[in-house]
Amino acid sequence: MAVLNFDIKSVNLPNNEEGKAVFLTGSIDASTNQTFEKRLSDILSSGTTSVMLVLTNVKYINSTGLGTIVKCVDTFREKGGDIKLVGVPTKVIALFEMLGLLALFETHDTIESAVASFGKKKESKAAAAPTVKFPLQFKHPVTGMGLNVSQPGRFKDPRTGDYFSVDAAGTIEFYEMSKVKMAELKIPAHTDFAAAVTPLATSLCAACKLAPGTADAMGRALGRAGALLNAKAADANEACNVIIVADQDKLQVGIVSYGSALSVRSDDPALRELAGMVDEAKHQVLPTRGNLLTLVKKA
Repeated sequence: MAVLNFDIKSVNLPNNEEGKAVFLTGSIDASTNQTFEKRLSDILSSGTTSVMLVLTNVKYINSTGLGTIVKCVDTFREKGGDIKLVGVPTKVIALFEMLGLLALFETHDTIESAVASFGKKKESKAAAAPTVKFPLQFKHPVTGMGLNVSQPGRFKDPRTGDYFSVDAAGTIEFYEMSKVKMAELKIPAHTDFAAAVTPLATSLCAACKLAPGTADAMGRALGRAGALLNAKAADANEACNVIIVADQDKLQVGIVSYGSALSVRSDDPALRELAGMVDEAKHQVLPTRGNLLTLVKKA
């Protein structure tokens, strides 16, 4: 059974209020999630609305834990406060990025930076000019209930608790964390990459009832990605973290490298080849450190 330890310290904020720094060690998953949510709820009930979650020593967060973090951030903001994330491990940043959740959180490298941010006024970012007519009306993809948004942005459905975003072009994306299946593994870059990852990806596809062709296409792309890793990894001991995420709409595989295995240019022929094998092949340098290659195959 997973363990999650808490070390909660009081912090003086620039606005002369008291905040809490919550240092977490362990995993946030189904076995620890209830305790995690209760601790944050207790902090809010005590009158503290400014919290820093220090995730440096968090080894694993599953979809349940992610959903709870999103829920708690939303609850604190409704009370006029906020939860800011500190020291988020690179593989967790990669997971946030893959799920489209990174923009929902404010992240900091250090406690000092997070503390200082509570004294700054939020700057309003200029939104892109809408290319469709707002207000926009549409239906929840599962419940069929009508939703209405007046402008692009990120929102929460008050009836289901699901989060969703609407961009200026009218593209709608829901974040139904309860329906996400995830897996994570760490494997050497110099290995038969596809042989190690494809069976797990296939299993998640089956759990989410995705068509078999989804896993087959991803398997071929993983073979090409493995060849790229083998060619680029300069250190025989270099390893990659692999994050597999599936839901009813798509299968995603994120490969995180801290070394040279994914140090490639944006116009690398291998990336173009991968883009032709799946629906999306996205390479990016992560804000912490390392590179992330995300492969997406839609249902």
